[in-house]
Amino acid sequence: MLREFFVNADFDLSLRRDGAPSPGGARDRQAEEMAFHFLLLGVDGDSVIVALPPDLAFLSYLRECGFPRLETSVRPSIRRDSCLTPFGWNREAADLNRRYEIPAAHPPLDVVRRVNGRRFAASVERELCSGDDVSEVLTSVEALEEWVAGRPSSETEWILKSEHGNSGLGNRRLRTRDLGEADRKVACRLLSVDECVLVEPFRQRVLDVSSVFDVDTSGSVHGLHLHEVVSTADGAFIGALFEPESPTLAPWREDVARVVDFVARQLAEAGYFGPVCLDSFVWDDAGRLVLRPVVDINARLHMSVAALELWREWGRDRVVLWRLFSSRKFRLPSSHHELARGLGEDAYDATARRGIVVTSPLENAGRRLLRVGALFAGASREEVEGLEGRFRELFEK
Repeated sequence: MLREFFVNADFDLSLRRDGAPSPGGARDRQAEEMAFHFLLLGVDGDSVIVALPPDLAFLSYLRECGFPRLETSVRPSIRRDSCLTPFGWNREAADLNRRYEIPAAHPPLDVVRRVNGRRFAASVERELCSGDDVSEVLTSVEALEEWVAGRPSSETEWILKSEHGNSGLGNRRLRTRDLGEADRKVACRLLSVDECVLVEPFRQRVLDVSSVFDVDTSGSVHGLHLHEVVSTADGAFIGALFEPESPTLAPWREDVARVVDFVARQLAEAGYFGPVCLDSFVWDDAGRLVLRPVVDINARLHMSVAALELWREWGRDRVVLWRLFSSRKFRLPSSHHELARGLGEDAYDATARRGIVVTSPLENAGRRLLRVGALFAGASREEVEGLEGRFRELFEK
């Protein structure tokens, strides 16, 4: 059965106590724009639900680059004979699912909310390992101030997180033991939308790892894949790297695979089944590399699923980097053809499967998108890094 993707990219935020961010804001618009990146996903005949029709010039550009010809369903329209495949199962996705001829099976929504909470991830991590890196769960600003004040003198910075995150975009780094007014305001805001906040020591990460897989009702793992994630210093997602037999990930594969098996069993025991994205990282502890196995458990699709499926379709014989950039930091041409001319030999070549392709419209419905996506493909990591560097030299302000 063909799939219809519903990119409810505000999924994490919709699990908060107040249900969702207020409509019409930047985050709401950013979530709507994520649907365009999913036009690289799937096979001919699959479809993507969008709030606004994508720019025709962008669709033409993707077809010229040789990407699958996905259909679009403009809300509230759907393709009732397809199988709904949402980014994550929340109330909106479950309501939409009932409109299809054969609704897709999904776990109970209260289970989805619980296992996507960072309290659940922290409890799983405590069962796996001991130490000071496990997030502390706090329910008041006073408790947060007391916790930070009581930390060892060797610690100087901490990361404050919400119970239900947004790919790390809401994380805040605390840089002083005496919290400032801005820190307290952020903590109050997070507590107003959820029952708690979480805080942990800041670590100098040297490698971010994403483990993506499906878990069934028995806790068995299917389709496990590990790849590198590109993140900000505070842990916000901005891209992903896929390469065959990655030597960077090799030292950590066995440890991470054991953690995945444990996490999958915990999810199944909680009543969850479906797609999972487990975040881990490696950090530098005074010259010794240390794996932190469970940073976040995301019981949903992962942000770079379209790039991963494309890489798999290509036979995994290329290195692919997919990145998101803030459009206000770039001076991009007004058309994709002008962009391709500007890139010259670095423009994407469908025959060689090499070069740069932009994965979102440069503008849609008369306005620039908040973030632009770009995919860099080549035969080696060095070639891909060179493509990204030249792209930034050409267009970054």
